[in-house]
Amino acid sequence: MPERGTETAIRVGGAVVAVAAAVLAALVESFLVPFHVGATAVPLAGVLAFALNWALASLAVWWVRARWAVVLTAVAWFAVVLTASMPTEGGSLVIVSSTNGYALLLAGTAGIAVSLWRYFRPVRAAAPTPDEPAKEIRQ
Repeated sequence: MPERGTETAIRVGGAVVAVAAAVLAALVESFLVPFHVGATAVPLAGVLAFALNWALASLAVWWVRARWAVVLTAVAWFAVVLTASMPTEGGSLVIVSSTNGYALLLAGTAGIAVSLWRYFRPVRAAAPTPDEPAKEIRQ
């Protein structure tokens, strides 16, 4: 019986670590929005958002051993990014309306969408043969 408790603890701990990593990634990406090289805006935040959202979702599914963990990282990332997009009472913004800001929002959402599609896509049945009945396969 202690093995089941250990496995549950690892799964819960994995979920907590994945959510914390998604929050940290969103914070770092949010503060990288104004990144420029000389006078050229570089969408580094967008690239990181896509890659990290996809990777953190896969890591969360691996740790938790359930595909719903994708939703945990997505909600955590969206909560931070949407909060950083809202102006404060003084009018300050972390994610401003710029090409890099839009790239962050679009690329991060695309990374989450790819992860959701990967783990929640429909399963199609293989064509049955006389020797084998129909089986469900994932592509």
